Formats: sequence, structure tokens, C-alpha cells
Amino acid sequence: MTKRAVSPRTSKRALTRARLTEAALRLMAERGINGTSVSEIAAEAALANGTFYLYFRDKSEIVAAVCQAVTLAMHNEMSSMRLSLEDGAARVAFGTQQFIEIAAAEPNWGRLLVSAFTEFEAIRDDISRYLRMDVALGIEQGRFKEKVDEYVIDMLLAVLRAGVVSRLKDEDVDVAARAAEYHLRILGMSAEEAHSVRLATDKAAARANALL
Repeated sequence: MTKRAVSPRTSKRALTRARLTEAALRLMAERGINGTSVSEIAAEAALANGTFYLYFRDKSEIVAAVCQAVTLAMHNEMSSMRLSLEDGAARVAFGTQQFIEIAAAEPNWGRLLVSAFTEFEAIRDDISRYLRMDVALGIEQGRFKEKVDEYVIDMLLAVLRAGVVSRLKDEDVDVAARAAEYHLRILGMSAEEAHSVRLATDKAAARANALL
């Protein structure tokens, strides 16, 4: 079977959509989601305002597309090393640290996510999806004793957001490690246990950070 070529029309459409999403990412990272309009996104992409609506129904659709793309890219970047860890608690610690460090290494991503935490509620599901999986594994393994409900998930996400904010400001280079330990303690581990688990993931985190 011969490989099907991408048509010029399809290629052009994909490139135009990419221009819009990249423009939206730049503006929303700088001004916040609520501070960015459709007309500003179109202008930043050097496109007519009407062109925007050929690709997205409204602003909320492009916000969702950009946020989902960023969170997926972040999780893909850490997934192979994260999944190599068999302990659910170690996965939570590693994933927490790497999420914060990747957000700091890609400031536009980090600033967008900080804005999205408060201005785009749907981002909560995108960010928490993989965290929930690792927490569920930890519960299954008997590592976590705290009952995990939406209140606990909200606390975990609040710690994650605070960690990203702090790293973007370079206020505390150790904040990712601290956030990882806070996550484990929220899930029912003692301070000593949380510290021990986090230390055990440091080599994996160091290898991952060297690639950022």
C-alpha cells in the first residue's frame, strides 16, 4: 500500500490552526486568559478576525485546545520515566516535581497554566488526570491511607499551582521537592515517609531535569 500524502489544503489548514494556537499561547501567557480577546489572537497570528472562526467556534474552544496541548506535552515529556517507577507514591513525587520543573523551563507554559488554574475550570481535569492515576495506584498498593475525594484533589492542585508560581519567580529552587513531599503528606504519609520517598526519586528527577 502506498503512503497517503497530506494534501496542500490539509497542510495549509494545519499550519493556520497552529499559528492561531501559538499566538493564543503567547498572549494568554503574558496577559492571562481573561485578558486576551479573539481579535487580539487573530492580530497576533497576522490573520483576519473572521479567519479565527473558520478554525474555532469561540475563545473557550481555543483556550481548551491550547491548555490540553500544553498539559499533554508536559505529561508526554515525563511519562516514560514516570511509568518506569513501580511505586505509586514514587510516581506522585516524581510527577509533581517534574510538572513544576517543566513549567519553569517553559515559562509560557507555566504562566498559561497559572492563569488557567483560576480562569479556566476545565484545566483541572487535564492536569489531575495523571495525578489521579498515580494516586489510585498508591492506594491499591496500600501506600496512601487518606480517603481521596474532590477536596483532596483540590488541595493537591493548589500545592501544584503554588509550586509553579514560586518556580517562575525563582523564589525557591527547592519548591518542587517540597511540593512533592506536601503531596505525599496530604495523601496520608508521615513527614519522614514522604521525605524518604522523595529522596528515592531524586536520581530519576535529576536525569529528567538534565534533559529540560
